[in-house]
Amino acid sequence: MLPNARSASFRPITPLPARPQGLFALGRVAAGIPLEAIEDRQRGELLAMLTAPGRYALQVGDDSMSEAGILAGDIVVIQSQQQAANGDIVVALLDGEQVILKRIRHRAGNRIQLLADNSNDLDQVLDASRMVIQGRVIGQIRSYR
Repeated sequence: MLPNARSASFRPITPLPARPQGLFALGRVAAGIPLEAIEDRQRGELLAMLTAPGRYALQVGDDSMSEAGILAGDIVVIQSQQQAANGDIVVALLDGEQVILKRIRHRAGNRIQLLADNSNDLDQVLDASRMVIQGRVIGQIRSYR
């Protein structure tokens, strides 16, 4: 096990049905200067983010990505893929046993740096052969209770 690695089982949340009912983006709202209240139903964009081929969701188990705005309990929407660019936030399988959500940086000598987006955590540098990228974060959902 890697130091400071947080293990979690890799179990996607139950996929959404092909045609979910009742969820609409009804328009925009300002968080600063108020906007005119105009309804603008944008069903397509929201559903495409959630239901496009190769997408799945995972619930985040801790605050290790808090400085990226991803908190414990959030649901991240993942695009299944095995490649990622520097700076992407990815789900990675480490040593065939643990999954982790981190920002990735490719280093010289076939090395990968997994960046901690929380000042209380340490970055991890490992040989690329120890890691398989399983997907890239393309969105997130947060529930306020």
